[in-house]
Amino acid sequence: MKFFKILCSLSFFLCSIPLSYAEESKTNKYKNWEVNQIGDLILYRTHGNIVHGHSLGWIKRKGQCNYDNLYLTYSSSHKDKDILEKLKHNKIPLKLVFPEGDKSTLSIEVPIVAVNDFGSMKIITLTNVRQDILLNAYMEKLHLVEATILKPYANLFDIPKDSWSLDGYIAAKLKAKEMCEAIVSEENFI
Repeated sequence: MKFFKILCSLSFFLCSIPLSYAEESKTNKYKNWEVNQIGDLILYRTHGNIVHGHSLGWIKRKGQCNYDNLYLTYSSSHKDKDILEKLKHNKIPLKLVFPEGDKSTLSIEVPIVAVNDFGSMKIITLTNVRQDILLNAYMEKLHLVEATILKPYANLFDIPKDSWSLDGYIAAKLKAKEMCEAIVSEENFI
């Protein structure tokens, strides 16, 4: 059963991979984070505190083990679901808040790369933003991040705000890098 797709468009990240639970390798759990290998990709993520199906995480690709590409999913049951399809490749403005860090905020724009049906809802996948040093520092140091989809897109989502635990993030990131490098080493060995 296909859950959703990631369609990638960055020059270093060309792929069209269906993510399904059947295709994932064994899940490695680190507190609230999990790490999976899906083909040549390593995905480390956590589930939303408000909507379990909202995922926040990062993707590593074989041969690009030092880079992390944002992976974020949101759901929508907006009455005009086709509008999300029409917005594919548009950049959604997000405000990231780290409540423990004196309410430190970051603003980013993330492209919609996929819109998939999931029952009566649409699941959007946002990706193609590399992790920067500041965002990684906040994620390593703090325990919670909140993301809010901003106007004019906020009204397309029933729940435009969610939060994610960062407990286990560092261990998951280290495991993801180890798994990514193992793919490359394995291929070089053969």
